[in-house]
Amino acid sequence: MPKTILKIALDVPLDRLFDYLSGGLSAQIGQRVLVPFGRRSQIGIVMGFAETSEFAIEKLKPVTQVFADELPINTETLNLIKFSADYYQYPFGQALLSALPSRLRQIAPAVSRKQFAYQLTEFGRTQGIELIPKRQLVTRRVFEALLASELLTEAELDAISTGARKAAKQLVLDGWASSKQVQAGLRVLELQSATEPDLNDEQAYAVEQIVQTSTEFKAWLLHGITGSGKTEVYIRLMQHFLASKDAQVLVLVPEINLTPQLESRFRSRFANIPLVSLHSNLSESERLHHWQMAQSGAAKIVIGTRLSIFTPLPNLKLIIIDEEHDGSYKQQDSMRYHARDIALMRAKRLNIPVVLGSATPALESWHNATASKYNLLSLNQRAVTAAQLPNIECIDTTKVNLQQGLTPQLITALKLRLARKEQSLLFINRRGYSPVLLCSACHWIAPCMRCSSRLVVHLRQRKLRCHHCSHEQKIPLQCPSCGNADLHPTGHGTQRLEQTLAQLLPTARIARVDRDSISRKNALVEILDKVHNQEIDILVGTQMLAKGHDFPNLTLVGVIDTDSALHSPDFRASERLFAQLMQVAGRAGRADKAGQVIIQTQFPEHVLFNALRSQDYVSYADAMLQEREQVQFPPYVFMALLRAEANDFALVQQFLNHAFKLARDLSAEVTVYDPIRPQMERLKGMERGHVLMQTSNRSALQKLLRNLVSQLRGQAIAAKVRWAIDVDPLEF
Repeated sequence: MPKTILKIALDVPLDRLFDYLSGGLSAQIGQRVLVPFGRRSQIGIVMGFAETSEFAIEKLKPVTQVFADELPINTETLNLIKFSADYYQYPFGQALLSALPSRLRQIAPAVSRKQFAYQLTEFGRTQGIELIPKRQLVTRRVFEALLASELLTEAELDAISTGARKAAKQLVLDGWASSKQVQAGLRVLELQSATEPDLNDEQAYAVEQIVQTSTEFKAWLLHGITGSGKTEVYIRLMQHFLASKDAQVLVLVPEINLTPQLESRFRSRFANIPLVSLHSNLSESERLHHWQMAQSGAAKIVIGTRLSIFTPLPNLKLIIIDEEHDGSYKQQDSMRYHARDIALMRAKRLNIPVVLGSATPALESWHNATASKYNLLSLNQRAVTAAQLPNIECIDTTKVNLQQGLTPQLITALKLRLARKEQSLLFINRRGYSPVLLCSACHWIAPCMRCSSRLVVHLRQRKLRCHHCSHEQKIPLQCPSCGNADLHPTGHGTQRLEQTLAQLLPTARIARVDRDSISRKNALVEILDKVHNQEIDILVGTQMLAKGHDFPNLTLVGVIDTDSALHSPDFRASERLFAQLMQVAGRAGRADKAGQVIIQTQFPEHVLFNALRSQDYVSYADAMLQEREQVQFPPYVFMALLRAEANDFALVQQFLNHAFKLARDLSAEVTVYDPIRPQMERLKGMERGHVLMQTSNRSALQKLLRNLVSQLRGQAIAAKVRWAIDVDPLEF
C-alpha cells in the first residue's frame, strides 16, 4: 500500500509546501505538527495529503508529533492567509505561522494558563478598609473594587494596577477573599449597568440600513464627524448580530491604546457575552487563551489590532473596522498586508457585512464610496444633543511673540480653562525634550550614525536617542566637531512642553502621554482614569491621544507644530495631517460644554486649514481626489515597491538595477521607474533603495510581481541584500 504523505507549511523563506510521511500518525488539515527540518525540529501546519511525491519516498522523513488535542485551524482562515500571501508576494508558510500566537510557534503543547476571578468572603465583608495600612495603596484599591463589583477577573485587576493580582492573592491568604477559576473574557457581574442612549435619526437610519442586508456581503462606509456616536452604532449592530446563538463579531482598532477603552465600553453593554481582546500588550499566555476562545467560538466578541484579522472565527457574522483610515492597519515589515483590505476580502468570502468607520476616511475608501463600490452612511451631528463642533482658530506664529513655543492666545486660553476647572489637551507630534542638540559655534547637530536622521534630546534620561533605530548615547559635554561647550537643545518635544507648562502654570496638574511615559503596562489606563476623575488639568501628548478618546470635561485643544507635513515629499502627508488634526480637534467639546481648538502655524491660510476650520471633510477629500487623478496617484493607479537594503549601498544599487531591467522586460503594461533612494536613505545601519512599479491594471501588476519574485528568488545577487515586495505601499 502507498504511504500517506502530508503536505506541510513551514516558517521558512521558501514559497512551497514540504512533503513528510505520516509515520502512522493521524492528522487533519490545519493541525499543528512537529517535523524534522535539517538539523533541527520545526512546527508546521498540515495543508493537505498526497499518495505520491516528486521526491523518492525513502528520502522523506516522518512527522515527529501531531498535536491532536488542539483544534485545527479552519479552512476559511487557511485560505484567507493563502490569498494574502499570494497578493502581497510573501512565502505562505511564513505568513501562516506569523499569524499564530507565539505559543503556537513553539515546540510544546499549547496550554494556556488558567484564569481566576476574586470575590470577598463573608469575613472580608465584615472588615473595614481602615484595617488595611494606608501605605498599601494597591490593596486598598483592590478591596474597594471588590466591595463595589462582587467579582473581579484577573484582567480587571490588571486595569487597577500591575500589583493588583498580588494584592488579591494576599487577601485570599488573609481570608478576606476567595478565588475561583473562570472562563476568560466573561464578566459575571458589572460594576454598574450602562444606560442605553437614544439614537438620533442619523444613527437609527445607519443601523436600519445595515441590519436590512445583514445576511449578505456589503461594505458600509460609516462617515461620522467626531463625537457623532459611531461607537453606539457599532454596539446596536452587535446587539442585532449577537442575538443569533453562535454568532461572532470582530472589531478591529488601529492601536493598542484604544483597545482597553473600547473593551470597557463593550463590556458594560454586553455584560454576559464572552469578550476577548487580541493585541501585543497581552502576555503570551493571555494572547493564546484569547485566541483559542475565539477559535473555538466561545468568545462572541473579539477586539483586536491588525493581526486579529487572521484569527480563526468559526461563526463570524460581522466585521467592524474603527478608524479605518489609520495607517497602523498597514504592516510595515514581514508580510506587508493592509488589515482593512484583508477584512473586506474576508467579509466578501463569508458573504457578511463589513463596516468601516471614520471621521476622515482614507481617500481610497472615499473614492470607493463615491463610485458606489461601498455604501455610504453619514453622521453629521454630534450624538450628545447639546454638544457642538469646536471653534477652530489658526494663529499665525510669524506675527506674534512666542513664549517658549506657545502663543499668547493659547496661554490665555489655558489659564481660562484652569479657572473654569475644565481640561485642556496640547498636541505635539514629537516626543522627547527637543528634536536636536545644536552647537552655537559651528552649528553641528547630533546625528544618528545608523540612520539618516538626527538624535532627539531626552533630558530626564540625559540621553540622545534615535526614534527610528532606538540608538542611545550620553549627551556630550562639548561639541565633537569644534570643542565648543555651548550646546543647547532646540525645538520642542513633549518633555520640554511639559516643563514649559509647569513654569507658566504652576498650579496645573499636568500629565504627559507619549511612548516614553506609557512604556509600563497599564500606565495609559491609569492616566486616562485620572483624566475622567478630574485629577488632571492639562494633557500633553502625541498622536496616541488624537483619536478615540472621549473626555467630557475637555474643552480646549492646542496644536503646537504641524507645518513640517505641509512640505513633505510624501503625497499622502497632507491627507494624514488633515485626518490627524480633525481627530485631535474632535476631542474638544464632546459634552455640553463648548470646545475650542487653537492651531499654531506659519501658514494659517493654507487650503488644508481652511477646510479644517469649516470641518468640511467632503470638499477637502473631493479636491484631493481631483489632484490625485491629475497626477495619477492612488486610488487611480496601483503601486508596488521593490525595497532593498544592505550594509553597502553598492550591493543595493547592483541588485535594484538588475531587478529594474528584469521588471521592465517582463511587462509592457506596468511602468517601472528607475531605482532611487527613499527619504530615509539609511535606517538601522542599512543603506536603502527601491524601485517603484505603477499601473492602472491591478492584474497586470500582480502578474509582473509573481514573475519578478520567482526569478529573483535563488539568484546570487538577490542573496547579497535584504529585499521585499511592498504592494499598495503607504510609505516611500
